[in-house]
This record gives sequence, structure tokens and C-alpha cells, in this order.
Amino acid sequence: MRRQRGFHLQTNRSGWLKSTELLIVPAGPTMHRRTFLAATSFIAGMSALRAQPDMRLRAKDALSEAHSPTHRFAQRRFDSVDGLRHYQVFVAVPVTDPPAEGWPAICMLDGNAAFDALQQADLDRVRDLVLVGIGYEEGRNDPDTRDLDYTPPFFLNGTTFPADPPSTEKAGGGDVFLALVAERMLPDVAKEFSLDPARQMLWGHSYGGLFVVNALFKRPDLFRSYYAISPSLSWHAPLMLHAEDVSKRRAMGQSELVVLYEVPENTPGDERRKARLQRRQMMFDEMFERLGARADIALTQRAYPGENHGSMFGVGLRAALARGVPK
Repeated sequence: MRRQRGFHLQTNRSGWLKSTELLIVPAGPTMHRRTFLAATSFIAGMSALRAQPDMRLRAKDALSEAHSPTHRFAQRRFDSVDGLRHYQVFVAVPVTDPPAEGWPAICMLDGNAAFDALQQADLDRVRDLVLVGIGYEEGRNDPDTRDLDYTPPFFLNGTTFPADPPSTEKAGGGDVFLALVAERMLPDVAKEFSLDPARQMLWGHSYGGLFVVNALFKRPDLFRSYYAISPSLSWHAPLMLHAEDVSKRRAMGQSELVVLYEVPENTPGDERRKARLQRRQMMFDEMFERLGARADIALTQRAYPGENHGSMFGVGLRAALARGVPK
């Protein structure tokens, strides 16, 4: 049974719905895991500090290569501007004719893993939605590439925000990747598959969730809905609080922001982990307070006790599919 607390609901002058809620949701069953292909073996050994989801980089068994009674599948390839990174975009399009305004769409980061996790039962729930998985060309992904693409620049307004502990990862290319998504990927996919520009969601987990929040701050009109799962908001903290300070506002109406996150269990005696979790929660609390007070954002936050960082990938994916894209 769900318990709800701290719910606030109102409409602003423009008539848009503004809501802020905190829901405590019991943990669901553990996400089913299939045998990893050899191409993913090195991911399994990466530290959790790399903020990686449970990734399957070769979507060989995904529905994208199978028949579905509800959707047809396509793949498109894109390159970074410098030609060094290569992306595979997976698309699932309803088999019926699109509405006059075009299809609403959910655009998912870590697209290889997202499409590999899809089942026909998931597609049955989104018969009127296009799913777009923004992934990496098969066999070319590595943690450094993902870290670079999904993390925002940590130099902001003349200040460099250091990592704690110091990081050796290649990072800070999020704005460049966001430009690629906004100016090349989305326009091409939208034109070819008849997407409704007013009803699109950006979804991401972990570093992908960090990218989603950064996208909201940098391009609030690009998507109608921003869906962040266990976002790594404490990365280079307090960077994202300063990013919120100088963030852009939506031109009209509200951006929907949904943040879903796990509630880690305390480990007795692990003081370093406890301190890290406390800093994380402080960052979340401050960010939620700020975003909940903004007239241009409709914020929903949900905590999932008993889930962990990896399991939230599947939990968050199916929560987004169930919610859909608001009008």
C-alpha cells in the first residue's frame, strides 16, 4: 500500500497544473536479469561510483529485432560533431496511423539497455506512444564515453567545481551532447516518424538523470516532460545548485519534472558511506525545495525504500511508460 505525504496541488494563472509531491512506495520485485553477452562483461566489473545502470550493450534479443503486434522498429545512426563518438538510435513506432498533431514520444538515454529491457507487455501500455532509445553503436560504448556525454561542464560562471573525491573520469561534455540531441537527433527522428513537438519526454537514469536535469536547466522548452531516475545530483556538488541559480525558464506554461530515487539502507560501521549518503540527501532536499517553488516547473518526487541504484533503472523505466507524456 502506498503512503503519501507532503502533497501540494494548485494551478497558476495560466491554468497549468502545478504539483509537488513526495510518495513513499514499497519496493517491487527485483528486475529480471538475463545472461549478459560478452560485450557487457567489463561493465559488470565497474565500480558503482561510475554511476552505470545495469547495461546490455548488444540488444540482440531486444524487441527491436522481433515482431510486435503494436509497434514497428527502426534504427538510425548518428556521429558526434568531431566524429569520435557513434550513436545508435532505436525507434518503436505504433503500427497505426499517427494523429494529426503527431505521436507523443519518450526519448530514453542508455537506449541500448532501455530497449533490451522492453517486453511486449510494456509496449501494450504505450500503444499510442513512440519510444526513442538514444544509445551507442553496437560494440563501441565504454564508460568513459558515457561519462563524457552525460555529465555537465563543471566550470560555471568562472568557477571550477572540484570532485570529491577527485575524479579521473572523462567528463563535462553534456552540453555538447545535448546540442547533438536537440539539433540533429530529435529533428531527424521527429520528421521521419511524425512526432508531436509539444509532447516529448526525456528519460534518464543515474548520470542519465543528471543529464535530464541539466537539459531542463539549459533547454527547458525542448521537452514537455523531464524524467530523472536516481539522478547523480551530488556530482561535483554544489555544481547543480549553481546551475539552477542561472538556469533558463520555460517560455510558456510549465515543464514537468519527475524525480524517482532509491532510499539506501544504512550499513552499520560504514561511516564514509553514511557521510556520502547524507551529502546526497542534503543535495536532493535543497534542489527539491528550489524546484518546488518555481512557477515554471511542476515537480513530482518519489522515494522507493528497499530499491538500490541499479534496480531503479527498471523501476523508473516502467514508471515512465505507465505515466506517458502529459498534454
